[in-house]
Amino acid sequence: MAADWLIELLAAAGGVGGVVVATRRLLARRHYRASDVTLVCPRTGTPVRCQMIADGRSGEFVEVARCSRLPGGQPACDQDCVKLLNLGIRLSPVDPARSGPSPVDPARSGERAAAGDPGDPPGPPAP
Repeated sequence: MAADWLIELLAAAGGVGGVVVATRRLLARRHYRASDVTLVCPRTGTPVRCQMIADGRSGEFVEVARCSRLPGGQPACDQDCVKLLNLGIRLSPVDPARSGPSPVDPARSGERAAAGDPGDPPGPPAP
């Protein structure tokens, strides 16, 4: 009966340890944020609506929480969009109704390119 206090002490220490681990896990998750993004799926080439989880500290995307392309919204793919977005590759869909002026190739439009542009014909430099 003299060792009963030792068992109670070990049980209490285990409970405190469990609370500490759970609290640290919750605090570690607090810096993640969810955002809704419309992008072009790199696998299918179709516009999809995704809920992306991003790391609030680094700004990098961590995973896709939901995707409109998949039944039930649960992503079962390799999440290539996350990898490409973190590399800085834009996957935003092109909406012709909302797009701004498109870049014009001077060689195609008949406009003269500025001196030093790669579109200049070979020859003597412009004065």
